[in-house]
Amino acid sequence: MMIDIILIMVGLLALLIASISDIKTREVPDWVSYSLIFSGFTLRLMHSLLSSEWTYMWHGLLGFTLMLVLGNLMFHAKQWGGGDTKLIMGIGVVFATRPSFLPVSDIPFLITTIVNILVIGALYGIVYGITLAVKNKKQFLPEAHQLNKDRKIITLKVCALLFALISLLMTMKTELGIQVKIMIAILAVLLLIYPYLTILIKAVEKTCLMKHLPVTKLTPGDWVEQDIYKKNKLIYKKKPLGIEKEDIAKLIKAKVGRVLVKEGIPFIPPFFLGALISVITGKIIFII
Repeated sequence: MMIDIILIMVGLLALLIASISDIKTREVPDWVSYSLIFSGFTLRLMHSLLSSEWTYMWHGLLGFTLMLVLGNLMFHAKQWGGGDTKLIMGIGVVFATRPSFLPVSDIPFLITTIVNILVIGALYGIVYGITLAVKNKKQFLPEAHQLNKDRKIITLKVCALLFALISLLMTMKTELGIQVKIMIAILAVLLLIYPYLTILIKAVEKTCLMKHLPVTKLTPGDWVEQDIYKKNKLIYKKKPLGIEKEDIAKLIKAKVGRVLVKEGIPFIPPFFLGALISVITGKIIFII
């Protein structure tokens, strides 16, 4: 259907614009996310009114709701910022149904898109983290070495090793198919790697993603990583969901100069790449 092509074009264009903005400014303008949501609902409603095919609209509402829940979970877990959360809601509306030009699949197209985004995002995050670690190795290596001796990390390593061994023992069962055994073996390797990825991420956060930013350049949602005092009086207490507009105004009024902020990795490009791969192949990336 032509409506599918228009929806996909609108979605990919919005994600491309958001990706460029995220790379340049580490922010996604609200107008991009809101335009994507509004355009997706408008196109779906118009098609439903003209064709009386209301499931097209209901799928958009369902996709929006599911991504609203996912986005907020990731936001409160401090994995995504507010811009990412709004954008994923737009993806929920636009990519809620499988385009007619793709082959039929038992896996819902929105699930395919989200899984591809997460897979690309994980690979992207690892490459980005390693790049930062290499560029800042003098600061990174001592922090990584210290984390490697942390009790929590040691416990994580032991648990990962045990679960990996259990997974590998499962592959010894002859009734399991070869594909299942391969998937279990991959899972075991990922379990063994996970503690070291945790060290990488935490060390990169502490040594490569912290910077002092002028208060006047703060935006709501920025993660200020310190309590701020003025003349021994607490004027800002660190918040898990980031600084708010009222807090910024208070800091400016108190004439605070710079504050320590954790800079996020620009994660919108994997949104675009994951959606693009889904549109081209219609399949989850690791089973293409």
